Amino acid sequence: MTAIAGYSHSLLVATSKSGTYSELYVNSDSFDRAADILDVTDTGNVGYHSRIVGLKDSSFSAEGFWRTGDTGQDIVEAAYENNTELWIKVLPDNIAGNGKKAQVVVESFNMSLDVTSPATFSASLQGTGAVFADDAT
Repeated sequence: MTAIAGYSHSLLVATSKSGTYSELYVNSDSFDRAADILDVTDTGNVGYHSRIVGLKDSSFSAEGFWRTGDTGQDIVEAAYENNTELWIKVLPDNIAGNGKKAQVVVESFNMSLDVTSPATFSASLQGTGAVFADDAT
C-alpha cells in the first residue's frame, strides 16, 4: 500500500447529502470516530472484564486561513448561525468515491485575528448519525 501525503486530500461541505459540495480550504483537519465501550462484567468473568461496543460517534475539526467569500467557509458559518445540519466529505486522496461522508452539526465556528499573523478560522463539527462511504456523488 502506498502512503499518501496529507496535502493531497479534500474536505468538502454541502447543505444536503445530494447537494453541490464546495471545498473547505484548510491547513489542517481531523476526522475522528469512536465507540462507547460498555462494561458487562459479572461474576462469571473469572477475574477479567467483559466489554461490548455501544453507541458510535464521529467528529470533525478544521482550521485554515480566513478567506473572504469562500463558499465552504460560508456554508459552515451559515449552518452554525442557523442551527442547521450540513454534510461533509473527507477524500484522503482527493478522489471522489474513495472517502467518507457524514451529516454533521456545527459545534463551533471561530475566527482568530492577530496583527502579526494571517486571519484564521477553526470549526468543530459533530456527527448526527452513521458515517458512509463516499459514493462519488
